[in-house]
Amino acid sequence: MNPRSARRILSSYLQDSHSDPSPAVQKALKAIGDSPELNEDFEKQIAIDKHVQAIFEKVAVPDDAMEKLASKIDSVPARRFNPRDPAMISVLIGFLLLIAVLTWNFLGRPAAFPADAIGIAEEILKSDDQPYEIVGQPAGSLEDWFVLKGFDGFKVPARLAKYQVSEAAIVKIDNQPVAIVTVPDQNAQFVAFSSKSFGIDITPYGTWRMTQLDMEYSIGIREEKGMCFMVIRRGNLDDLAFLLTQEE
Repeated sequence: MNPRSARRILSSYLQDSHSDPSPAVQKALKAIGDSPELNEDFEKQIAIDKHVQAIFEKVAVPDDAMEKLASKIDSVPARRFNPRDPAMISVLIGFLLLIAVLTWNFLGRPAAFPADAIGIAEEILKSDDQPYEIVGQPAGSLEDWFVLKGFDGFKVPARLAKYQVSEAAIVKIDNQPVAIVTVPDQNAQFVAFSSKSFGIDITPYGTWRMTQLDMEYSIGIREEKGMCFMVIRRGNLDDLAFLLTQEE
């Protein structure tokens, strides 16, 4: 992986001590190890993330939540709630941290474009030897075609179903099947894959998340019923947003 690709992937990476980095992030971390400049930028990003997380940790806990916590503690036999008790203080701190982490995940993570999705898009764009087959059908009519080829779950959003596909393929990325179709009149490729296979979780379901991949391409992704649907389009984010968000 080149340093530029590593920079794009790590720009949406949020450190989480409770889980290992995804394969794409691991490759990016290894790549920037050879570039002091990129490594310095990544360290600055981590510092900013920690600063924002510290702000969330100061979020006030709702009164009703505190009342519920106090009632649970009061219900413990032979022990009354004492705010000066070190054990009770530990419980309260733990509860506040839990609220902060949930707030951080809810408000911070949805804004980040999935790093693994960026890796999938880059793999598709850099490979010139994909086993494409000529199909010549609208994108919305290819679900059965892919089932016959051994891929289940290729479902195109209604807004994009009308676009004519010239060719289609099933490829393996990180040993997982990925369905790809080419849509010439939109300078785009539609891509489908299992969200669970790549550890991608996009909420709210059915909503688009978009990012500029590089100077030439932009990408959008949504998740629904355990499948991710991604669009790789030549052009800027405005062009992509117009394609994806018009009324279906």
